[in-house]
Amino acid sequence: MLKQALLGLGVLATMLPADAQDSLNVHKLFNWQDASLPIGTSELQNKYNEVWGYAANGREYAFIGSTWGIHILDVTDPTATVLVDQVQGRYSGPGVIHRDLKTHAGHLYAVCDQGPSSLQIMDLSHLPDSVHVVYDSNALLARAHNIQVDTINARLYTCGGSNQFSVYSIADPAAPVLLANLEVDVPWWNALIGYVHDCHVRDNIVWTNDANAMHVVDFTDPLEPVVLGALTSYADQGYNHSGWLNDEGTTYVMADETHGSPLKFIDVTDIGDLDVTSSVSTGTSSFAIVHNPFFKGNVAHVAYYHDGYWLWDATDPMDPQVLGYYDTNPAPSADNYRGAWGVYPYLPSGRVLVSDMQTGLWVFDIDQSTALEPDKSRPHHRIALTVTSDHVVITPLSPTPATLHIQVVASNGQTVRTLDRTGSGTVVLDLSPLATGLYIVAVNDGSSHHHQRILKTDRP
Repeated sequence: MLKQALLGLGVLATMLPADAQDSLNVHKLFNWQDASLPIGTSELQNKYNEVWGYAANGREYAFIGSTWGIHILDVTDPTATVLVDQVQGRYSGPGVIHRDLKTHAGHLYAVCDQGPSSLQIMDLSHLPDSVHVVYDSNALLARAHNIQVDTINARLYTCGGSNQFSVYSIADPAAPVLLANLEVDVPWWNALIGYVHDCHVRDNIVWTNDANAMHVVDFTDPLEPVVLGALTSYADQGYNHSGWLNDEGTTYVMADETHGSPLKFIDVTDIGDLDVTSSVSTGTSSFAIVHNPFFKGNVAHVAYYHDGYWLWDATDPMDPQVLGYYDTNPAPSADNYRGAWGVYPYLPSGRVLVSDMQTGLWVFDIDQSTALEPDKSRPHHRIALTVTSDHVVITPLSPTPATLHIQVVASNGQTVRTLDRTGSGTVVLDLSPLATGLYIVAVNDGSSHHHQRILKTDRP
């Protein structure tokens, strides 16, 4: 389990406690796990899946899915978190991998994408005492992979599963009504868009993460949808998994669920001409894989398999800056799908909920991350490669002072190398004598500080 010295605004801070995870500017408040839950599959070793949040009457709640069902926790005071209720899924046990959860009008909607399952709806008005199941039926759908809610128009969108992509009215929150099954009701749907893995919806405009990459579709009339734009080819393209729109509606963050594929930021000011303007990676491993991103304001909150929870400031979408991270899973990166699953950053307190497939529910304080004043200009230096067996290159990006002070800090917080360099050219920093592991390379030119996480491997 890695420990790491924090770099706040480029200055080395004190080491984390010995039992801490690898983290930067994110503080753990609470972690909930249930040892009695069945393991989903031997390959995934999964117990948990989606997380969502809810606030009412001055209290805050976390909902986390598992192989057994849905668990409801009162996290108003994270240090005194209470498990207030649990609802077993229609289908539960070792065969379960995916559940998805969303809230609307004081109700929780839950689906599963394995087995003979159902759509479950829970009335939340009795919290903090309990939740009441008011609908549990497979009449409309037996399975769904993901769901999204258009809260403005009271519509539920289901992706994947038994009905594939469908739209339901939830004007009566406990009595959903099917409005359209796209694969059945719209003749051109399968040929143009096909399977939709997930989507983001805002006021009848749906951003689909589909078999042909991404489409933007107007669902004002769900039986006569209109395609407004598409992005079907882009750099570092992988399996388009999910995405989210920023509050201003100008930038879309998109995750390709493919090992090594970076997180993408897309300029959507012209929906007819979508363009990936930038991409970012955690730099920890070639096995790094992004799962679910969410925007709150211009901050992207992202769940990564293996790498945990990350925050990226996209005030300048051309140059997103990392604000913080917390690795929720001590297992090393590998060619598999394990670790953080989902994020919920919308609680009134500002705390963030994260679910991890193996380690359960996490509650984080991110005040230290979001209090940082984002750097509106580009850093003065680029530090690359982020995964290397021998060296990194420090390249000046703008005119800088002639003297650089360079530090290499190991994951135990100890400085293992320092270098003072005079001159404004490129610096090749030899890391070959160092043991494999995670390091931070920090550059100080007297007027600016910049740092980068580097994974030293033994593979050329």
